Amino acid sequence: MTGRPQVSEYMTREVQTVAPTDTVADVARRIKESEGHNGFPVSESRKVQGFVTASDLLLTGDEDPIFTVMTEDIIVGHPDMDVIDAARVILRSGIQKLPVVDDADNLVGIIS
Repeated sequence: MTGRPQVSEYMTREVQTVAPTDTVADVARRIKESEGHNGFPVSESRKVQGFVTASDLLLTGDEDPIFTVMTEDIIVGHPDMDVIDAARVILRSGIQKLPVVDDADNLVGIIS
């Protein structure tokens, strides 16, 4: 333990997610109605399966399920991760939000 701030101290614990079977139209509506959300983790039974952003929804059919357009190869953080390391991951990868998972790969938060 370095005594430096950890992700668990800064992450948002109440994470809004979408299901892989939600439609593009459902998620587009949630993005439009949300306060500042431009994407969501795709999760089922607390397991992160991917991430979907507003740009993923472009040029797709309204009835397409999210699992067909989401990004599956995502980067995740851990609650015990140093917050400086998490910031480096976010900056280097060009993502805006880093889902945080516990040792059992359950979604426990998100940090941006």
